[in-house]
Amino acid sequence: MFNKYKFVIISILVFLIGFFGSYFVLSLTQKPKTIDKTITASGTDEDIQAPFEPINNLESYNLALLGSGGEGHSGGTLTDSIIVVSINSKNNIVSLISIPRDLWVPGNRKINAEISANGFGGLKSTLQGITGLEVQNYISVDFTGLTRIIDDLRGIEVNIPKTFDDYFYPVKGRENETCGMSNEKIAEFHQKYSGFELEKQFTCRYETIHFEKGLTKITGEEALKLARSRHGDSDFGRSARQFAILKGVLGKLISTDALNNIDDIYKSMGKIVKTDIDLKTTKDLVKTFGDPNSYKITEIQLSTTNVLNEGKSSAGAYILFPKAGNFNFSEIKSYLAK
Repeated sequence: MFNKYKFVIISILVFLIGFFGSYFVLSLTQKPKTIDKTITASGTDEDIQAPFEPINNLESYNLALLGSGGEGHSGGTLTDSIIVVSINSKNNIVSLISIPRDLWVPGNRKINAEISANGFGGLKSTLQGITGLEVQNYISVDFTGLTRIIDDLRGIEVNIPKTFDDYFYPVKGRENETCGMSNEKIAEFHQKYSGFELEKQFTCRYETIHFEKGLTKITGEEALKLARSRHGDSDFGRSARQFAILKGVLGKLISTDALNNIDDIYKSMGKIVKTDIDLKTTKDLVKTFGDPNSYKITEIQLSTTNVLNEGKSSAGAYILFPKAGNFNFSEIKSYLAK
């Protein structure tokens, strides 16, 4: 007999599979414009616009679907994939709202660091301030642990959005390799370069990875590389790849092959899924929203093509901020409402 925790996870998966199993990849057809604009990141939490009134019924429900790099990954505690799933049972509409990880938020930080600073509750409040939607619950997935799930599933089929090469994918365990260079040469590089340009000089720390566009079967390790790769295309492309992987996992979970490995799957699942959805809420969601096939699904990518600008923080970090002004999320709320 499944324990309570396993039942919750199964119900969540059924819920997500039903709504997103056939449509989980964002349509990313435009690259963000390059804007040569630097802002001084300033302000307090009071600068954030007041959110809409909280929703106290299940006609509308908003869930934060989160992804992080996980153990052994640089920045593994950062939430690099943030999707607000907004479900309206009255109008039978599901909206997938992608929030870029570099969005600058009150507290003078990128939104991908919000959980580290203020916990999951803090991130939910921040998302509400940005979107005007009360985020009732969250599901957080560790992409490192996700490799174990994929291997338990004996691989998954993924529809890779575009062909790309990453010539600087970090090799685990080689982060501090000197690549045979002398101390003098290393000191010379440190004087000449900084940031990623400095790291690129240590070629032995990296490997080249290549993925072709289209449907292909991948292992857990290959999925991790596909999800983490930062230099093959943009952050927006990276989000699309992560969506494709999640779609592949969800599709495989309902296949016959998955049923033969159910014990291993749920043992691994408990290590990678964090959520504040309790058993009663899960049952209410499944009961309230009914047949997922009756819903229209829309996807919204907040980017420089609509409501955001590019800039730099006072420390020089790349950030995204609202076109309406730093910490002014009113235009974003209006855009989402429309």
